[in-house]
Amino acid sequence: MSASYQYNVVAFFLLSFLLLINPSASLAQNSSPHLSLTPTVKEVNAGINFNVTVSVDTGGQQASGVDAVVQYDSSLLEVVSVSEGTFFPTITTITTTLGKVEIYGVADTGSPKTGTGTLATITFKGKAPGTAAVSFVCQSGSTSDSNINSTSDTDVIVCASNVNASYVITGQSATTTPAATASAESLPQTGFLEPTALMIGGGIILMILGLAFIF
Repeated sequence: MSASYQYNVVAFFLLSFLLLINPSASLAQNSSPHLSLTPTVKEVNAGINFNVTVSVDTGGQQASGVDAVVQYDSSLLEVVSVSEGTFFPTITTITTTLGKVEIYGVADTGSPKTGTGTLATITFKGKAPGTAAVSFVCQSGSTSDSNINSTSDTDVIVCASNVNASYVITGQSATTTPAATASAESLPQTGFLEPTALMIGGGIILMILGLAFIF
């Protein structure tokens, strides 16, 4: 085995290890400007609040502002609150339209933002069992939906790169557990009394037969 071959093998395994511990490093140079929701998948009981983070990735470009328009299934989800993030110094949120959350972030004049960060955190509550889709309203070439605006007032968002989410709302089954437990606990008591009564009855019969045999 040549020294160059051994070197290539070691280099391959070293690169693989680095990608495993930091997979984002391999994607850093190819990231497109996009928005994302975290977590992308979650299961929660109806009536329980849960948080969804709305994030922005400028894809290495300078952004003067971001418009994130999030749509959700209002028959399954309810917006409890929206907390402003820290990526932009000025963030405005609007929740007046049922089924929609609008988040607008603006950079300071002369100080565009670059990189990734949190725009806002939406607190949802499950209303009814079902699978609720939550996604960004985004169409290429449109300025009335989700946008990432460059310093030249150009929308640079890549809608296909946006990361949407889906949340499973389940019914609350906790209320049926105590009844089921109580029924389960009552079964051994009934099962215990019946064998005991049979054993006592059988003993009495054997005793009578034994006395009859003696006399």
